[in-house]
Amino acid sequence: MALYQYKALQSDGAITQGDLEAGGRQDAFRQIESLGLKTIRLTEKSGKGDKAKGSSSTASFSWGSGKVTFKMLENFTRLLSSLLAAGVPLSRALVILYREAVSPAAGEKWKAIHDLVVDGMSLANAMARFPETFPRVYVAMVEAGETGGFLDLVLGQIADFQSRDKELRGKVFSAMIYPVVLLFLALGVLVFLMMFFIPRFKVLFEGFDAALPLLTQVIVSSSEFCQAYGVFIAIG
Repeated sequence: MALYQYKALQSDGAITQGDLEAGGRQDAFRQIESLGLKTIRLTEKSGKGDKAKGSSSTASFSWGSGKVTFKMLENFTRLLSSLLAAGVPLSRALVILYREAVSPAAGEKWKAIHDLVVDGMSLANAMARFPETFPRVYVAMVEAGETGGFLDLVLGQIADFQSRDKELRGKVFSAMIYPVVLLFLALGVLVFLMMFFIPRFKVLFEGFDAALPLLTQVIVSSSEFCQAYGVFIAIG
C-alpha cells in the first residue's frame, strides 16, 4: 500500500485536500471518487510519508529539464476529465489546473492552453500548438470528443490508456532488469577467467609436448588478447 496526497474539488466548488492509502493510482482515484470528490491533484508520498514524490522521478514525455513529463500529462488529462464531468466550465477547469500545477513548466503550458481557449480557439487546436506535449493521436481524440459533445469521457479514456501504458512500461523495465544483471555477471565471470584463470593454465599447456586442441588454442589466444588489449577495450 502506498500513501497518496490529494487535492480535490467538492460538489459545492470548494477545494479540499488530504491523505489516503491505496494499492495504486487507480485505486486512489476510485477512493476519492467514492467520497464524492473530483480529483485535482494526486501525488504519491515516499515510504516515510515525509515528502511527496516529484514528477522528476518519472519518465519524461519530452526529455530535458523544464519539460512536461508523462505523469504530468496523465494527471492533467484525468483531472480535466473529472472537472468537466462535474460540470465545471472548460475555462474554469483550465484555470484550476494551471494554478494547481506541480511544476512551473506544466503551469505555463496549461495557462497557455487556457489563454488560447479563452481567445476562442478549440481545446484540440490549442493543444495542437504544443506537439512536444500532446501527440497527434491525443489531439485527434480530443477533437472528436469536442465535436461529439463527450469530451469528459474521451479525456477519461485517454487518461486510462496513459495509466495502463505507464504500468506496462514499468513491468517491461522490471522484466528486463533480471536478464541484464545476469548478462553483466556472465561477462564479469568471463573476463575474470580470461584475465586471471586461463593464464595460469597456459604455463601448464606450454609444458605439454603434444599439440593443443584447436578449441584450447582459441581460448588461450583469446585470453592473451584480453590481457593485451582488454584495458583499451574497456575504456572505449
